[in-house]
Amino acid sequence: MQEIDEILGRFPDLATLVGEVKQLKARLGKEHDPNTPGASALTTAELRLLPLLCTHLTVPELATELLLSPHTIKSQMRSIYRKLDATNRHQAVTRARELEIIDT
Repeated sequence: MQEIDEILGRFPDLATLVGEVKQLKARLGKEHDPNTPGASALTTAELRLLPLLCTHLTVPELATELLLSPHTIKSQMRSIYRKLDATNRHQAVTRARELEIIDT
């Protein structure tokens, strides 16, 4: 981002590009806010587990499905809940759908 500011400072005659860069920087700043829930806040492992939360599989069944330990599944579920500001599977799935992280 700093490099972009330096280039635009050296070439002020780039006109509309300056406005477009400012808009893009503002949008990127919002998308990369660590406090904003969404797909970018979730790890790859959490994104793999999230669609399975829509099912009625138990934690041990989820662990078997993903070839992980039940402890790992529970840990990932807690992390998903925290990042999506949810307290249970249903809320996490609902929030993920609202954020268009999953479509199931």
